[in-house]
Amino acid sequence: MLADQFGFRPYGSTQCALTNMLHHATTMLENCDYVRCLMIDFSRAFDIVDHPVLLAKLSQLDLPECIQNWIVSFLVGHCQSVKTDCFHLSSTSTEGSGVGPMLYIVMEGDLHTLSRSNIMFKYVDDTNLL
Repeated sequence: MLADQFGFRPYGSTQCALTNMLHHATTMLENCDYVRCLMIDFSRAFDIVDHPVLLAKLSQLDLPECIQNWIVSFLVGHCQSVKTDCFHLSSTSTEGSGVGPMLYIVMEGDLHTLSRSNIMFKYVDDTNLL
């Protein structure tokens, strides 16, 4: 599930992700004249996580019930607020929290390619497809 995710992993880093992508691109170039690369930045990805879908995915993991309940209580009513003289902004964001990136990785962990000839690399909210 997380073999293609390089962010927020003990072995993950931007260097590992780029080295892996470069290795696969050069290997593909041995058999083809060109390689196409689609690079997607899921902007504000932590802010747009659909909580019911995320909770359904979490329920499929082998997590103790107390941990699942803690995550539910974290997501329900969790609010981030910024106030200045000019504006007031509220969000249900988990970005900046310790658990937010892990929840995003669970959310997009089942994102995969449709063709075996494609290779996907993920680094936090960036997804690259060769």
